[in-house]
Amino acid sequence: MDEESAHLLEYRKLRVETIIIRAKIKEKEKFLQPKEELTDDSNQQEHFFKKISEPLKVFDLILIFGPDDKKLEFQKYLKMDSTFNGKEITTQTADKMTDNHKHRFVNKFFKTLSPQKT
Repeated sequence: MDEESAHLLEYRKLRVETIIIRAKIKEKEKFLQPKEELTDDSNQQEHFFKKISEPLKVFDLILIFGPDDKKLEFQKYLKMDSTFNGKEITTQTADKMTDNHKHRFVNKFFKTLSPQKT
């Protein structure tokens, strides 16, 4: 995760599924977006975090990783949402990675957890 995009990686025993969510809307795509999604800069981060958090609601274990402090801001956002009460949310610093590196990172993290959590 960084300020431009979030890659949601769902760990499964045999593979890792990936969904990419972009933070900023490209100028040429603005006319395709509903009016409520066209937010000013002050609400842009809130909108980005909301888009990322929606698919995460079904998971009990959440790993947030990336090169900058955006992951910590997102963790704080999740902790303020009562939907995420009781869920384990972990952050780790990681440099920019290729897709294969991200998949290995996620696999390694979840495989080190006790078997009852995966």
